[in-house]
Amino acid sequence: MSLPLPARKQAAPPPSHAETPPRAGGRPSHLLTFAPLLANADAGVVALALPHFQQDLGMGLAGAQWVSHVYVLLVGAVQLAGGRLADLAGALRLFRCALAGFAVAAACCALAPTGGALIAARGGQAVAAALLVPSAMALLVARAPGPTARVRALGRWARAGGLGSVAGIVLGGLVLSRLGWRWAFWLDVPVALGMLYAARRLEPVPVFRRASGAGAGLWGAIWLSGALLALMYALVHLPQQGLGTSDCGALLAAVLLGLLFAASQRRTAAPLLPSRVLRARGLLGGSAGVFLVAAATGPVGVIGSLYLQGALHYGPLGAGLAMLPMVGGIIVVGRVCCRLLARRGPRLPYLVGWALIGAGLLLLTGVSADSAYLPSLLPGLLLIGCGMPFIWMTCEVVALSGVGPCGTGIGAGIVQSAGQLGGALGLAMAVTVVTARAGGSGPLSGAGAAALSEGAGQAFLAAAVLVLPALANAWAGLGGQRPAVTTRSP
Repeated sequence: MSLPLPARKQAAPPPSHAETPPRAGGRPSHLLTFAPLLANADAGVVALALPHFQQDLGMGLAGAQWVSHVYVLLVGAVQLAGGRLADLAGALRLFRCALAGFAVAAACCALAPTGGALIAARGGQAVAAALLVPSAMALLVARAPGPTARVRALGRWARAGGLGSVAGIVLGGLVLSRLGWRWAFWLDVPVALGMLYAARRLEPVPVFRRASGAGAGLWGAIWLSGALLALMYALVHLPQQGLGTSDCGALLAAVLLGLLFAASQRRTAAPLLPSRVLRARGLLGGSAGVFLVAAATGPVGVIGSLYLQGALHYGPLGAGLAMLPMVGGIIVVGRVCCRLLARRGPRLPYLVGWALIGAGLLLLTGVSADSAYLPSLLPGLLLIGCGMPFIWMTCEVVALSGVGPCGTGIGAGIVQSAGQLGGALGLAMAVTVVTARAGGSGPLSGAGAAALSEGAGQAFLAAAVLVLPALANAWAGLGGQRPAVTTRSP
């Protein structure tokens, strides 16, 4: 009598690319958190290197500032289209292409012979970053096996962004003082290529099945990116020369391109912003919270650095190191925020974060030309740094929890674009306040210590006013949201 053979398992048909299940957890997921670290560190290095660009490439102050401005403009304009492209073409494919593009653009920056070439290469780096960040966030969220894992993943994401800001200031200062500004870009190349090599272990996540009119959605991406680019140009350029002809033209172009985008959305079967995504209350409330926190805290680093250098006579590297407590708080408080969000839901950590940020901004309004760093700046910076992760993590979890597994790309793009636009608006508002107090000469042109100090205090007060609409968003935008995670702490 022969023993029965075990039944052969029938092989399941291989899933299509649109149905490939992501592998959750594991070290490959940690790779994705390097995307904001790489983008933030690079921005910090360039901010410190502006005087070196002027000296080596013969650039004026305005031209050197555009090395930084072009990055902010293009990242803010392209990220939303990049998020949608991650849904349509595949987040993993876009992630890999963006890493390769970032490495090539960084090498072009390092080899740039003129200021114009540097600005153009920096623009290419910005486009690559605008595709890299939302595709990485989409992969990170889609690979999370449950709500608690999503909170833990976004906590790592926020901490990585904070580490990137720290690395950009500390390592950037060391590289610029020892090796030169070109090496600041050369260091991006092996990092990006190393991430690209490690990305071979990642598996794809679900993507949208292409609708018959998916190609028409390309025009929607072009119109919307152009509208955002024109709007951010006006916001960046406004503090320098006031509301002039170019700013009015940019605002008019933003309106016209926005109307073209709205018309293209109605005509295509695959709109850039699907109606089901726009109806997600959590996405709108979370994005509004990200916009407000970026507008309130984004100017703190710039205005604080100007105050430290212009009024307290710190050097560039010393001013950067003095601002580290603000980003260091993101790393320290991140785990506490994860636990609170897991146990109590989104509203409480959101309110705690804004209470900390509001208190920190009010403390900073008291700066003066004879203030000392420890009693005048450090407490406010610490409070702001501790409050930021509560809001960023809460709003990102709320925003991405209701868009579905095939909408994480566009959700991530909306969240990231909201942060960029909020930061640009907040910085424009703050620099305008400081410039007006400095007699219209501009905060970078050697304004007196007293005028600069008073202008910085008024800018911090203007940022603190944003706490009021943020508190309203706690009820209007987050009020109907259920706890986004389980009660078990991560």
